[in-house]
Amino acid sequence: MPTDEIQKLFINPTAKIGYGLFAIRKSLLRAVTDLKEKISGDVTDLGCGIMPYKEFLTSNGNIKNYTGIDLKNSDYHNRVIPGLYWDGITIPLPDNSQDWVIVTEFLEHYFDTQHILNEINRVLKPGGSIFFTFPCVFMLHEVPYDYHRFTPFAIEKHLTESAFNDIKIYSLGGFNYSLVIMMSIWNKRSGERGLPRLFSKFFLFLFHKKLLQKCDTSLPDKQTSSDFKNLNMPSGLWGYAQK
Repeated sequence: MPTDEIQKLFINPTAKIGYGLFAIRKSLLRAVTDLKEKISGDVTDLGCGIMPYKEFLTSNGNIKNYTGIDLKNSDYHNRVIPGLYWDGITIPLPDNSQDWVIVTEFLEHYFDTQHILNEINRVLKPGGSIFFTFPCVFMLHEVPYDYHRFTPFAIEKHLTESAFNDIKIYSLGGFNYSLVIMMSIWNKRSGERGLPRLFSKFFLFLFHKKLLQKCDTSLPDKQTSSDFKNLNMPSGLWGYAQK
């Protein structure tokens, strides 16, 4: 994918891509921007796809090697070739070799969560870290390889059982982001056509703009796993854990 297209869709998204997708990409960029301040050394991007954040992250000047890993039969490989292919079971890297493993929008697609977290732990150096993002509110995608919608408590338990510590889990967005994502998907996918869809699209545009403006001032800077309470509704989660 051309660099300018990646910039438009992932690094500098605007509402022109649709408010639902804009909300998702904006919240992901917020998480990746936090990562950019921390990431360094030898980095693996597992399930890398088109590696949309590679140039953004490596521009911090602290990354020594950035290796994308993906399946050979991935649909992305007519546009981006990863540094390494894998079999979907064993990460093709030595034990204790990586400072960071990043998995953005990946864990929901891997059925055996405990296995892949154990593998990530294996290839990380002592003191190395995993960075993760995944959706909580989203339609089925990449069917049939869409397996999980984790709560913060589920992913924390998985990480603990894979011998990770210093676990930090944050919300990508709250009620407003979740509502914008759901209503945008409904407007695009519900099957309505003609004038009903045009009217709903116009009014949703005004409503979504207001909701997202409110999000900018109401979303906590960082909501930790201990802050999640009954009736919270995160649109997605992101965070870190250390080996």
